Amino acid sequence: MDAIKAHGTGNDFVVLPDVDDRLEVPVALVRALTDRRRGIGGDGVIRLGAPPADQPDADVFMDYRNADGGAVEMCGNGVRVTAKLAVDHGLVQPVDGDVAGTHGEVVRVATRGGTKPVVVHRGEDGTVAEVTVDMGPPIVVPAEVPFETDDQDALQHDLQVGGQVLSVSVVSMGNPHAVTVVDDVTTAPVTTLGPLVEVHPRFPAKVNAGFVEVVDRGSVRLRVWERGVGETAACGTGACAAVVALQRLDLVDPVVAVSLPGGVLQVTHLPGGTVTMRGPATEVASCHLTDDWLRDAADDAPHRELVRGTFP
Repeated sequence: MDAIKAHGTGNDFVVLPDVDDRLEVPVALVRALTDRRRGIGGDGVIRLGAPPADQPDADVFMDYRNADGGAVEMCGNGVRVTAKLAVDHGLVQPVDGDVAGTHGEVVRVATRGGTKPVVVHRGEDGTVAEVTVDMGPPIVVPAEVPFETDDQDALQHDLQVGGQVLSVSVVSMGNPHAVTVVDDVTTAPVTTLGPLVEVHPRFPAKVNAGFVEVVDRGSVRLRVWERGVGETAACGTGACAAVVALQRLDLVDPVVAVSLPGGVLQVTHLPGGTVTMRGPATEVASCHLTDDWLRDAADDAPHRELVRGTFP
């Protein structure tokens, strides 16, 4: 089995080209591939498949799974990586067109959250360097995120978690997000409260927990605890959700530079319209997975917990 390692602003993936839809990607394989010591390592696995029957206008399918093996509706960084690899490796041929006001070479990426049109921007060497994604309109009705509350019109909701009360804005960009405004994102409780927010019972599908600091009306700093992964270097849907939440609170303008630990994404949103995101996509390496390693991965053996002071 061939695999590619790639990332979008540090949010890294193991990518499996499979336009003939021959591969099965069970949970055990995803966990083995994303293992940073015994596998290739990554925040998730992307299978580049043929478009599903219900998205016939798409060019390629981003069949994405988080590191825990769970299938995910949408991944903004993953869409950019998918478009780059599909174009650079000749799996699809982009066409001339426009996406949300951006003209260029257009590719349509199918996801579990719908088809996302993108424009690929080539670097000096002719390969794709950046991608602009039409992320679609945000969902801000709590019941549709989904989030359980009696107040469907509130901009923020009090969430009791870890003995504290967080004010969260709930937004879906095809996947659910809880956004909390903080004074200093560096010291935000991402790794302590993030895991508790992720599994809070008021989010029946779990949730991505974002902690955002407003620098000025055109720039913010963001960290995200991702559902099924943990804190990641970047989260594209999280960046979009944060901008939408902040705009509804009148804290930022329509165009915002979102600084994440892995880099900067530009998010544009005119209230009432679609959200667009532009950012880089990078191919790191390609490799061939050995048959012996794949046999071991099939039974989840690489994921036995090693208890300090004992050996398996």
